[in-house]
Order: sequence, then structure tokens, then C-alpha cells
Amino acid sequence: MSENIILTGFMGSGKDTIGRLLASRLNMGFISTDQMIEFAEQKPIKGIFEERGEVYFRKKEKWVIEKIKGLKNVVIATGGGMVIDMKSRKELQKMGTVVQLSTNIENLKKRIISNGERPLIRNVFDIDKLYREREGIYDFAEIKIDNSDKKPETVVNEIIEKLNLEKTQSYKEKAEIRIKTKLKTYPVIIGYNITERLPIFNNKVVIITNPLVGALYMNEIINNLRKGNNEIDYFIIPDGEEFKNFEVVKKIYEFLFQNNFQRKNFILSLGGGVITDIAGFVASTFKRGCRIIHIPTTLLCQVDAAIGGKTGINTDYGKNMVGTFYQPELVLCDLKKLLTLSDKEFFNGIAEVIKYSVIHSKRLFNILQRKKEQVKNRNLQILFEIMKMCVSIKGAIINQDETEEKGIREILNFGHTVGHIIETVTNYNIYSHGEAISMGMVEEMRLFGRKTKGIGEVKELLKAYDLPIYVPCDLKNKMKKLISHDKKMKGKYITIPVFEGIGKIKIKEVLCRKFF
Repeated sequence: MSENIILTGFMGSGKDTIGRLLASRLNMGFISTDQMIEFAEQKPIKGIFEERGEVYFRKKEKWVIEKIKGLKNVVIATGGGMVIDMKSRKELQKMGTVVQLSTNIENLKKRIISNGERPLIRNVFDIDKLYREREGIYDFAEIKIDNSDKKPETVVNEIIEKLNLEKTQSYKEKAEIRIKTKLKTYPVIIGYNITERLPIFNNKVVIITNPLVGALYMNEIINNLRKGNNEIDYFIIPDGEEFKNFEVVKKIYEFLFQNNFQRKNFILSLGGGVITDIAGFVASTFKRGCRIIHIPTTLLCQVDAAIGGKTGINTDYGKNMVGTFYQPELVLCDLKKLLTLSDKEFFNGIAEVIKYSVIHSKRLFNILQRKKEQVKNRNLQILFEIMKMCVSIKGAIINQDETEEKGIREILNFGHTVGHIIETVTNYNIYSHGEAISMGMVEEMRLFGRKTKGIGEVKELLKAYDLPIYVPCDLKNKMKKLISHDKKMKGKYITIPVFEGIGKIKIKEVLCRKFF
């Protein structure tokens, strides 16, 4: 199943409660739009209304729709007023099947009054007034279910029956790959739904995440951490590469100091590459190093960013220009998280998978060619095999050259010299990391690679996964100015991986002026 289920209805109709149960029964993700707004604003809904007003809140609801509309396999519980706007109703219809939860007014009054935290409700008369005003706005739903006097479990059963739903795929195999470095050996665990038992007990944990990922997974992670009698707090970073900077780092430091965070305590990164990079940087520098666990939630992060200990933040001179090498205690790669990714984000990660195949594994390259449709459909068996191969490749390279001192680890930078510059000159808001790396690989092969038919095969594979292969001409002049600031520069030369054939890369020094 890849279609989402969107729950709508008046406040008090049980959307969050029923949504969580439904998602659990069907092996789907769950997101509450109200909770996502609370994470983004760092205050409860009532506080947002009091400080910013209803007009501002309705704008945030539209912002949420833009952020979630690419998600897959998710049950979405919408705020009661989210569907006032006709455009929002149409956008929700495009996302999946809309189900209206309908409850009689008397039951609604009991639930709303007992809650006491509804910003638009001061007394019972406000409920009557608002109920009349919103009459008919939920009727755009494909299915209407009356849950006036029903238990949540009964309503869930009724939704499943009416929509003829089945559980999404699950997977039982699990793998553990050990990453060995000079200072630390740690496991990367790959499997499905593997965050149930986090190995942290009687400790303090600060989760670093963003509003979308927090709304999707924070409750799950917190519930699992509570089983270990942990003290839990969290810090929310706005979503986007542009927030991976010194200002955000300073705010995290301040938060940790205010919460008396100690070196024995844990930072837990929950998110994609931006979260992993910045959380790792903070962990490596706060009090000269504290403990960190990564739970990467994107394909790109699971196969690459969370593994190997590279941390970094961006400056005006380029991406990851300030950073450290700092290894985590553990990396948990949960395949279930990949099923909720938008196609764009999923293919963003496939770019890094293709990179691994080009630099190290013709077998992986062939799998990506022959089993393209299974990969695109996110078959868990195929994803599990791909993940193991990528982590094993990176692990073997890290074991030999943790900090790029021997020139072995530099093979992982294939496509990244050009790719990072593309991201920098476009201010991180036009191309995703994977798209930039895709263009970077092709451009570096064109400029420096040995001319073989393999170049054409790589380009065709990238195109097969909807990834761009040409750098726009208007960017190239801007890019020339930044190449001299690259970390790999040595005088007039730069050290880069050069393509010699699929699975064959050589590290060479090339003249900087040959770029673009």
C-alpha cells in the first residue's frame, strides 16, 4: 500500500487517537498536523493562537500541507479547521483517501469541554456556533464514519473494512555490520521496526530532529526510551540545509547547558543528513565530546551520512567547511522509515547508492539496473540487500582510512566536489543533495574520467531513477569562484576520485583550472 489515509472532522472527533491505532494496525506511519505545527513553533496550539492569532495558525496549516504532500504510507490526522480553505481540501484529496469522522454534537461537547485546551472554545455556546459555521466543510471526504458511541478499536475496524485495507509490507531479517576505527568500534543495525529497544537506560537523552520527522517519529522514540527509565528532552531544528550553521549550533549548546547535559548523557539524532551532520558536530564539540546515537530516517542518511563519523556545518565558503570526525555509539537503520518517504526524497538517496555501485561494486550496479522496478516500489528484501552492500562498502573504507589521511576514504567523494558547489551556489534551495551529486558525478566523469561506455551506462541509470545529469550552464561561472576553497585543494591542484569504469575509481590530483 502506498496511498495515504487522511482523517478529517470537527474538533473532538478522535482523529489523533483513531489515527494512531489505524497506523499501528496497518504498519503505516502516523502524523498529526497539529503536533507538527507545535514542534515548528515550539509551543502548544493554544499558545500559538494567543500570541499570533488564528490567521497565522491557518498559514501554518498550509505550510504543513506543502511539507507532507509527498509522503507515502501515512495516516494523517488533520486539525479541525485545516479544511476550511477549499484549496487545502483539494490538496488533501490528492494525497490519498479522505475519511470523515463524524460525531454527534452532544458527544463532541463532552469531549471538548473535558479537554479544556481548545483555543477557539471558551464555553459550550462557542461549540454550537463553530459547529454551525463548519457545517458541510467535511463532506468532501470519500467515506464518512460515525463514531459517536463507538470505541476507537471499533472505528478502526470499520475504516479497514470499508476501505478493504491490508497491512503494508514488513520484514523480519536483521543485519549487524561492525564499523571499526582507531578510537571506536560500533554496530550499524539494519532491519524493520528496530527502534523498539534502544540500548539506553537510566540516562538523560536529548533528541535532535526537525518538525516533520519529529511529528512522524518522536512519539515512537520517546515511548521506547521511557522503557529504559530515561529522562528525555528534544531540540527542534527547522528543516533545510540552510539551517546547518553556527547560529543553530550555538542555540543547541545553550539548550544543553541550560539542561545540565553531561558527557555521559546521550544526544540522539533523528532525521536525515542535515540532522545527522549538525547533531554529530555538536556531540563532538560539546564539553569536548559526548555520546551520540544516530537514527537516520532517509535512504541517503542510512547508506551514507550517518555512517563513518563525518560531521559538519556550512559557511559562506561552502558546504561542510567546518566539521570533525566523530564516531557514534550506534546507528539504527530502520527500513520502515523508508516507506513513508516521498519519491523525490527516496530517489535523492538512490543517487548515493548509485555512487557506491560506480566506485566499488559492479554487482550493486547490475542490481540497480535489473531490479529497477522493485527498487522504485521499495521492496523490502531488495532494500535490505542494497543497504547491507552500501554499509559494508563504506565500513570497509572507513576501517582503512577513518580521517582521509591515507587517501583511501577520498573515493567516497566521487561526484561531491562538483555536487557540493552546486548546492552552495544555489543556496541549498533548488537541488537536493542527491540531485547535486548526480550532476556532479556526470560532470566529473566528463571532465576527468577515462572515456568508456561505462559513462553512458551511469548516465542512463541516473536517468532511470529520475535524477538530473547536466549542470545548467548559468551555474558554471558561479561555481568557478568556489572551487579554490574546497577542502581537498593542494596549491593549484585538487585531489578527486576519477572514473575509470564501473566499480573502478582512482584518486588523482588534477589542475583546479580544468574545472568548468
